[in-house]
Amino acid sequence: MNTEQKIKQAVTNTSKKICGEVCTGLGMTIDSNASDLIAEMVYKKLCLYAEDLEAFQKHARRSQVTVDDVKLLVRRNDSLADFVQRKAQIIAENKPAEVAAAGGGKRKRKATNSAG
Repeated sequence: MNTEQKIKQAVTNTSKKICGEVCTGLGMTIDSNASDLIAEMVYKKLCLYAEDLEAFQKHARRSQVTVDDVKLLVRRNDSLADFVQRKAQIIAENKPAEVAAAGGGKRKRKATNSAG
């Protein structure tokens, strides 16, 4: 089994488990075919998200996906955008000061002396 197949299997298993837990919590049952379909939709949606995140990262000429890429990804879903914004704020608040100052952020321009 290659890496992509392992990832698909893990997403499928996790999605089916979540479907079962949510339905049990709601006092419902879910047909096996329905949970299989939901698992397939989740996997395909995650693949689309991955492609979009990669495109945003490459467009910005970066080698890493950032929180800003994720915010851009969810910009059309207000509730999800709010959720991501809150989580990003928590992450930023909990990030050690030296890490935040050293690695994060945009490059600064060198100061030029315009007096002359």
